Amino acid sequence: MQPLERELEGLERAVSDNLADAMARVAAGVANLRLRRWGRAAAHLRVAVAAQPDFAQAWSNLAFAQLELQQLDAARAAADRAIALDARLADAWNLRGLVLERGGHLDGARADYEKALGLNPDFANAHVNLANIEQARGRVDAARAGYERACALDASLAEAHYNLGHLHHKTGRVEDSLPHYRRAIAARQDYAQAHHNLAHALLLLGRFDEAWPESAWRQTRLAFADARALAGRPYSLPAFSPDRRTLTIVGEQGLGDVVFFLRFAPRLRELGWRLRFTGSSRLAPMLRRTELFDEVLSENTDVETNEILAGDLPLLAQGSHAPPPLALTPDPAMVEAMRARLAAAGPPPYIALAWRAGTPQLGPLETLFKELPPAALGAALHGLDATFIAVQRDPRAEDVAAIAAAMGRPVHDFSSTNIDLEEALALMAIVDFSVGVSNTLVHLRAGLGREGDVLVPFPPEWRWMEAGDSPWFPGFSVYRQDRARHWDGALAQLAAALSRKVSSARTGSSRPNSSP
Repeated sequence: MQPLERELEGLERAVSDNLADAMARVAAGVANLRLRRWGRAAAHLRVAVAAQPDFAQAWSNLAFAQLELQQLDAARAAADRAIALDARLADAWNLRGLVLERGGHLDGARADYEKALGLNPDFANAHVNLANIEQARGRVDAARAGYERACALDASLAEAHYNLGHLHHKTGRVEDSLPHYRRAIAARQDYAQAHHNLAHALLLLGRFDEAWPESAWRQTRLAFADARALAGRPYSLPAFSPDRRTLTIVGEQGLGDVVFFLRFAPRLRELGWRLRFTGSSRLAPMLRRTELFDEVLSENTDVETNEILAGDLPLLAQGSHAPPPLALTPDPAMVEAMRARLAAAGPPPYIALAWRAGTPQLGPLETLFKELPPAALGAALHGLDATFIAVQRDPRAEDVAAIAAAMGRPVHDFSSTNIDLEEALALMAIVDFSVGVSNTLVHLRAGLGREGDVLVPFPPEWRWMEAGDSPWFPGFSVYRQDRARHWDGALAQLAAALSRKVSSARTGSSRPNSSP
């Protein structure tokens, strides 16, 4: 039992001796807060404020517990009550700021954080929270200064180090982010997001061996492990033995991620494992054609053999190199159907376009959202003598219109191929060029041994490395947004490269091999 848990055990006994003792309830509530047991903390603190309604600090602590329970209205009311009882309580102002920030009211949150710091200039948590507002407003230098001030005031404050590390990470100072992620983890060993972002930073730098253990803290893995533990089947990396050599790979991530990580599966076959796969049925036909798996099962199939998540394959595959993509082959009948659709759209060469992927996300979390300005992409492609097809998932009509207007050419809608991955694989096998942001179709294209032109936002996704070409996508050309988040240079480079490629394709001097 940890010291804090032993302390809490004593506090719980004290509460049981006097159920209405407000001070004992607050102490038990605070101990539960420190253990991140939000529900139990809130229960103790509600009793405390019922027993002593004028206890300002108890109301403030209750606001914290309710905030973590996503009870924003109740948390706001508790923080307001604390401030009404004691307007000099910096903690209450800080907590009300957190409630306002969580609700998207950044200006109100800023005012409350500033009030908290006016009352207590050495309040490290309030410095962190105000710095978060500065970062959200794009004031990077002010945010950095706030995080650094918080670290100086409280070197053990995990959130201060995490946020400073993330700010370095997202502004391109990846190496500088590492010590701060590590200090955050030292302060709170179970800080999953710090582990996760540390993994991404190390992967960007090509330090794969260090990165993979940290990637085990990703949310999909933690959720899977929790579910297995509840079912009485704790999840851990399997150990090879001659009598238990069947290994079921569970596709727990998005389709593109699963395809990406399956590149490590051939190595497991070399090590003696017999492989099965369970995951999305949309991947099943192409995975069966690899002849790598003894069985390809539908997702949610209950298995009794050794299990490993697709994202954990690098941990079992033994090796620090970047293996080539899993080799994929399209269905021949689907290829012919796609050829007919392309011919109906226009003459070759064919250029597939995708300009958006992922989900936008604000705040100090690593996000894989990627987006190109449609009109700027179209302008870069203006003058190319080719047939353009949109393979963007769920394209907005106004985006397609902007690209077409800027190019002066129509954009043919092939977005439905995102639904049927067999269609997508066949299409990626035969289009001459693939242009856009990284998405599932890029993973399919790589598995086919084809090349592509990928535009990488700043800061880059870890698969595309901090600079240069990516070892994960052989033959792909990478065009990077600059640190000021401008696309002009990258799109100019893309335009020049595509002009040469299309010219060569049309003259036949180096026409890409469009055969699957």
